[in-house]
Amino acid sequence: MSEPILLEVVTPTKRVFGAQVSEVSFPSAANGYYGILPGHTPVMTPLGQGLVYYVQGGQKHWLTVFGGFAEVGPDHVTILARESETVDEIDVDRAEAERSHALKLLKEAQTEADLGNAQAALDRSIIRIEAAGHPGGHGY
Repeated sequence: MSEPILLEVVTPTKRVFGAQVSEVSFPSAANGYYGILPGHTPVMTPLGQGLVYYVQGGQKHWLTVFGGFAEVGPDHVTILARESETVDEIDVDRAEAERSHALKLLKEAQTEADLGNAQAALDRSIIRIEAAGHPGGHGY
């Protein structure tokens, strides 16, 4: 068995997650998803928004991230996210309401800024709903 990776996910207001894991995948702002195993080449990259998964005890677990940076070393991954939450923290009803509201704002958008803000809100709500649907989520 290979050595574990220390995964830490933090936001400006809280520590979201920290533990030894065997595998990590996270969204990069520019290069799709990074898949990280022990011994990975060091890299620092802007973080995209989407789902992070990690494997712990042979099971996949999920959390959300919305922008920031990721630092990868041979034995660690540190994610400094603007926003992040575990599946257990996601309020699916609220995410569904946010999606409906964002769709309404998309239809009513008058400017490019309105359109961009509505699309960003829609994307965030969809990511949360998707995270809640993964195993270990709320059973969507």
